[in-house]
Amino acid sequence: MLERIVAFDLEATGLDPRRDRIVELAIVRADNGMVLLHEHFHPGVPIPPQATAVHGIRDEDVAHCDPFAVHSARIQKMLDDAVLLGYNSRRYDTVMLDAELRRAGEPGFDLATVQEIDLFQVWSESERRTLEMAVQRFLGHGLEDAHHALSDAEALVPLVNAMQRTWGLEYHDLLDRSRPRGEVDRSRRLRVNEAGQVVFGFGKHASEPVRDHPDYVDWMLESDFPADTLDALRRLRENGWRWP
Repeated sequence: MLERIVAFDLEATGLDPRRDRIVELAIVRADNGMVLLHEHFHPGVPIPPQATAVHGIRDEDVAHCDPFAVHSARIQKMLDDAVLLGYNSRRYDTVMLDAELRRAGEPGFDLATVQEIDLFQVWSESERRTLEMAVQRFLGHGLEDAHHALSDAEALVPLVNAMQRTWGLEYHDLLDRSRPRGEVDRSRRLRVNEAGQVVFGFGKHASEPVRDHPDYVDWMLESDFPADTLDALRRLRENGWRWP
């Protein structure tokens, strides 16, 4: 199973998958540490100073780089049927990468079913903290070049092995702990309550069952919500409002 796991990390112009763009992406095989991809991309939009303050990438650094779409087909092929290994990736990196792939005309991921190990979520279920602290806690040293995609991605491979040893986790435990309890969509506009009903996580109908507001569902389906939120609403309606 280890040969199917690929560690990845990205840096972007911001935090919004619909508006922001990837400027750096690294993908590393978990079984042998081979770097499958490490590219910088021209995002097609200015890199805000606050983003540069995090990852250090400036407009001039990527001025002559290819746009993401030039490499999208091989990135999609590289990740098809792979298990994604990331850190806080469930709510950010995977969603951002899915959006970029789809913009480039690729199928992207099925965010409801893609197999994913999010070490932030795994750790949050067990202790909680940041990637730098995880490296110090489990590997006994600091993380040099933090917030550089390749350094972060390469740190994930020994980190997942150390976490497995520390907590006695099997592969399926990593997958289970990477999905937050009650999650329906990644932006948490929908969630499962204690009664097992899917309810709204926002707005005027917050905490109310989705099935009780079909008109609101229709409005959402015609609006600019994230793709996985819309997919979840369609599946709910097709399945008689049962989840999954």
